[in-house]
Amino acid sequence: MRQTRAMSIHLLGGGDADDESRWTGRFVAEARERAEGPPVIVVVLWAADASEGEQWHDDYRADLMELGAGEVRIVQLTAERTLLPIDLGSADGLFVGGGLTPGYHAAIMPAADTIRGLVSTGLPYAGYSAGAMIAGDVALLGGYRIGGIAVAAEATSEGLDEVTLDAGLGLVDLVVDVHAAQYGTVSRAIAIVAAGLSDRVVAIDECTSLIVGAGGLEVAGDGSVWTVDKGEAAGDRVTVSVLAAAS
Repeated sequence: MRQTRAMSIHLLGGGDADDESRWTGRFVAEARERAEGPPVIVVVLWAADASEGEQWHDDYRADLMELGAGEVRIVQLTAERTLLPIDLGSADGLFVGGGLTPGYHAAIMPAADTIRGLVSTGLPYAGYSAGAMIAGDVALLGGYRIGGIAVAAEATSEGLDEVTLDAGLGLVDLVVDVHAAQYGTVSRAIAIVAAGLSDRVVAIDECTSLIVGAGGLEVAGDGSVWTVDKGEAAGDRVTVSVLAAAS
């Protein structure tokens, strides 16, 4: 597993609860350590238009402040407004939110080099749902068919027909899917590997974080992470394993 020099990459599978400290708290704690005090968290959100996105600002701000953020600065991206390097200035932690993954991908990739550079210096990154799906070397943008055959529910398609992979932020060498048990996307992860589109995919449950750091892979929260790997033995197609959160 290739690692950056960051504290950790936190890949969140989506979902919400009254207490999110078990799967988001460590990200804020790492940002606090970097800041040596209450951290500035930059939250990057995407929506088709700004007014649609603004309805979520208070929720993101309140959740992160409750977990110990000193300041939450929200950058609202749209179809016309992409992420700029200046948007990330003075950040102690970067949180990329959820929504339509192709929209996030198109708006954030112009700043991919800046994000990788910051993470390489120790900036903790958290990706929630879409933010997790675009974090890898290869990003999963959506889709529910492979070769015209349905491999997941159409509701998971993100507006795409065929399963679509593209260059991602390059923070981890994993293809990431989310809402695993809740939306049934484990089947999509299996189909991606079986079709030879990737050698490894992880599908993360809601209210769960896959933490990629110097110590390897850790799971935090209420659910599991489903790992799908290309089989090593002759004739094997895929191997599916489950990583559970520590009790």
